[in-house]
Amino acid sequence: MIEMRKLTETDFDEAIKLSEYAFQYSVPSEDYERRIDMLKTHEIWGEYEDDALISKLHILHKKINIGDRLFEMGGIAGVATYPEHRRKGSVTRLLKQSLQSMKERGQTISLLHPFDINFYRRFGWELTASLKKYELEKKDLFRYPDGPGRIKRFGKDEGNDVLNSVYEQWFAKFNHMLVRDDNWWNHHVFTDGYNRVVYFNENNEAEGYLCCKAADKLLDVQEMVYLNETARRALWNFIAQHDSMVDKVKIVAPENDSLAYHLQNPRIKQELYPYFMARIVDVEGFLQLYPFENISRPITITVTDSQCPWNNSAYRIGEEGITTGDSSTGLTMDIGTLTALLLNAMPPAVLYETEKIAGSREDLDALAEIITTKSVCFIDFF
Repeated sequence: MIEMRKLTETDFDEAIKLSEYAFQYSVPSEDYERRIDMLKTHEIWGEYEDDALISKLHILHKKINIGDRLFEMGGIAGVATYPEHRRKGSVTRLLKQSLQSMKERGQTISLLHPFDINFYRRFGWELTASLKKYELEKKDLFRYPDGPGRIKRFGKDEGNDVLNSVYEQWFAKFNHMLVRDDNWWNHHVFTDGYNRVVYFNENNEAEGYLCCKAADKLLDVQEMVYLNETARRALWNFIAQHDSMVDKVKIVAPENDSLAYHLQNPRIKQELYPYFMARIVDVEGFLQLYPFENISRPITITVTDSQCPWNNSAYRIGEEGITTGDSSTGLTMDIGTLTALLLNAMPPAVLYETEKIAGSREDLDALAEIITTKSVCFIDFF
């Protein structure tokens, strides 16, 4: 008999064993208690057969930004099933349960890192954030003239407040970024052997940082965050100073990053990597919080959602707020398209021209005028 239930602390050993099997790693004994403490912050749902855990799903309770607003977000992670129980609908049931749980908790949007993008599209998640990955050779490491300020290196678990002050200013330029707390900086932001390198200007104000690691003739830069051109050049010069230590440099950056343009030889290896997916969980709650700008006339959006029946409705966006509208007029789209549209992950015109959105072009243009124009970015992992 199959039974679904929320895991408690007494079930965490089973959850760790399933993760170790499914994701092919082992939790070192010295890290086991820390892993247990981490699981205490997760909402974990599992299916059991004869009281044995056969599949599970974790929900992380976090926040992301859209425009100038913060949204409660449910992060889906740790989805795993033992091989003998796969393709029997277990993950489908867990995902439906997660959507119900997130709605009840007031999490109007959900993010996840997909093992298969098309699989999660069937459940309403849509690709929203990609990363740009660079690979440079030693010969690409030119230096700018020395500028003002200084570079300071912080050790593991050090400098959280300094790094977060830069991160929060930088993240205001984007949609879809994760709000980081002290625990997240300590346990999730490249802590295993990575250096935290901070640029301070001449007034001793932090304006940029790197999370990087040099090993085996490779400099691996997983975060390069800067608030202005002076900080960017200072951080780049720090990278270039590794020319006697490494043969290659790898850098991970947001999709709209322009590093290659600034190189003396821009013909380097670049990869655009589809990274994270998002899905609106509660359309009405999401629209009520969404930062629409300068609404000049009402627009109606009819939403279809095969997994969340509470979202199947028409929503009228007007100066008076969000109300239920007349489904015979306005724009029509599915939940994934609505998510991509409102996060600015895909231009409205492209969604319209590829028939993801139905309705009048005039309504689409009016909607495009009032939604956020910030770029989408996500550089964390769960």
